[in-house]
Amino acid sequence: MISYRAKQKVTEFKSDFKSALKSLDEKESKSTKDGWNTYTNVKANLPAKLQPNFVAFSFEYPRTFELQPQSEVNFVKVERDTGAKKESTAENFAVGSAWFEPPGIQNDALYDKVLDQLGQQLSGTFHNFKETKRMAMTVDGVPSRAALFQADFKELPSVKIFGKIIVVHPPGKRNGVSMLILGTSYSQDIKSPDDAGSQGDTAEILRSFRFL
Repeated sequence: MISYRAKQKVTEFKSDFKSALKSLDEKESKSTKDGWNTYTNVKANLPAKLQPNFVAFSFEYPRTFELQPQSEVNFVKVERDTGAKKESTAENFAVGSAWFEPPGIQNDALYDKVLDQLGQQLSGTFHNFKETKRMAMTVDGVPSRAALFQADFKELPSVKIFGKIIVVHPPGKRNGVSMLILGTSYSQDIKSPDDAGSQGDTAEILRSFRFL
């Protein structure tokens, strides 16, 4: 009888402990800020072209940003437009894949090589593209590197573009991510390349980014 009761107490303790953990998990999963959504990258939801480069991650973004239609370039992009007419972009945050070779090395030289490649692509996309500086960063505890830049629209040269490209290589992984954070003259928070991902909502989005 004593042995049975002891076993029963252990079973009850385990059950209570599991219930406590479940309750804690539920609280954490519901901790998203009011007015914010959570995006989780899911391999099965990506186009076939992107699936080999899959990286598991999540981030939170305000409802003033809209999830953009899936492309074959980025895993995800969320964007805030200029207002009711949605004629122009004010800010956006996009996450794509980044390939690191060799995968076991994590240093500034490898980061700069990837940033050079991304800069060449962006220079062909944005009018008057000009990189302003590079800097060390940390994303979800991972040492990373960023290139800051500015540009404009060829059709509207008075509308400036301020941006930051961040490359992140999680230790031991072949694939990492590249983040493109943009603000235009229509943004209230991003008035220089330094502000992208450092001021306003894009800063909060970047801080919420987690590898899974």
